[in-house]
Amino acid sequence: MFHDLSGDRVTVANDAARLAWNDTLEAALAHAAATPEHLARTLQADPDFALAHATKGLMLLSLAKPELVGAARNCLATAHAAMARRPVTRRERMVAEALALWLADAPRQAAHRLEMILEAHPFDVLALKLAHGIRFMLGDQAEMLASLRRVAPDFADSHPLAGYVNGCYAFALEEQGFYAEAERTGRHAVALSPRDAWGRHAVAHVLEMTGRADEGVAWLGNSRNWAHANNLRFHIVWHLALFRLERGETSEVLRLYDNDIRGEAADDFRDIANGASLLARLEYAGVDVGTRWEELAARAENRVGDGRLVFADLHYALSLLGAGRTDGAETIARTLVEDCHTHPSGERREAARNGALAAFGLLAFHEGDYAEATRLLGAARHGLVVIGGSHAQRDLFEQAYIESLIRSGSHEHAATVLGERIARRGGSNLYAARRLAMLRNRPIGRAAAFAVAATPIAIAH
Repeated sequence: MFHDLSGDRVTVANDAARLAWNDTLEAALAHAAATPEHLARTLQADPDFALAHATKGLMLLSLAKPELVGAARNCLATAHAAMARRPVTRRERMVAEALALWLADAPRQAAHRLEMILEAHPFDVLALKLAHGIRFMLGDQAEMLASLRRVAPDFADSHPLAGYVNGCYAFALEEQGFYAEAERTGRHAVALSPRDAWGRHAVAHVLEMTGRADEGVAWLGNSRNWAHANNLRFHIVWHLALFRLERGETSEVLRLYDNDIRGEAADDFRDIANGASLLARLEYAGVDVGTRWEELAARAENRVGDGRLVFADLHYALSLLGAGRTDGAETIARTLVEDCHTHPSGERREAARNGALAAFGLLAFHEGDYAEATRLLGAARHGLVVIGGSHAQRDLFEQAYIESLIRSGSHEHAATVLGERIARRGGSNLYAARRLAMLRNRPIGRAAAFAVAATPIAIAH
């Protein structure tokens, strides 16, 4: 009988598979680039390890690529065949059930099935991490935190993976606005597990949302802390770029974009989202981004028909619009309208409803119809959490809304929104402060709206 790092029984055939599986668990929690390698070693040591096959399927679905759905189905079939040959624990079978639910377009039920494992196995870090990831993709912030609140406090610091669990807990706290508790928990997570890229990233979120750019630059000052990570390392640099942009250091932001954020030009939706949202922010700051949109749009063009995650769809549309490729963006927007009525997944229908408003709002903004952009982005504004992603990531749509208000001449409303933004960030936000200052000093008339909107707000190029 074999047990994993958390003491839960695993039905592996030999100790080599157990050791490789433990490496897989740690790597997955660390967002390590070596995770697939460790998983492959596990299955090489024990090809009939059903839990590993089911886990691989769930990881494939988390990439939100339609071409990987077939491979995920194969993982489920292989897991079922393995379970027919070798009895497994109820806990392991439930992971396969979660995979089956997600494949059946029921990701929220999949997350719930994984969380049910924690009722009997509260230290099952795999179930915890997988459920955390699905909840994040669905925008289920309250459930994401509730799940962690039930189990995270019971992880003693002596547990070998306690730091990573605290990192998840910190992120869930931050997304629900518990910033002080999130920061304490995240810093503790990194102290316990220095490889906890997710926990380090959670603290960066706190510093972003509380307007502490200087502290953010210091916190992310050493890239060796996340050099082991998969493409999460690009996202962490994206956070560093946001802090640099907040300080007006746009030349450094462009350098980070070219060398790190888009250094590998991958087409993973998270990488495209990093690039597109940063380029849009730079343009709102009056920075000429050159031809950088073209590379993103070329990647996004191949993803127009994906339809796996609304968060991804909107960033594909944004990339296409940045390069002036309106046809693909319109296709995405119209597909979202169709999906909100007919898609078999309730989660997709709900997200597509709000996503369609945002997509058409971005189109209107691109076409210069700022009043319509204001109407559409405003209608989507409070419902976009269901598309997934974080508050910091979705803030791009808030900035687009503010820009639309200003350019349509709704200055008083814009000033109100900007004031609220500064208050939420502890009284410090360069983007909002500069816009407010220009609005207060504006001349009267519609032409002033375009003058304000066209004024660069960056302070160093």
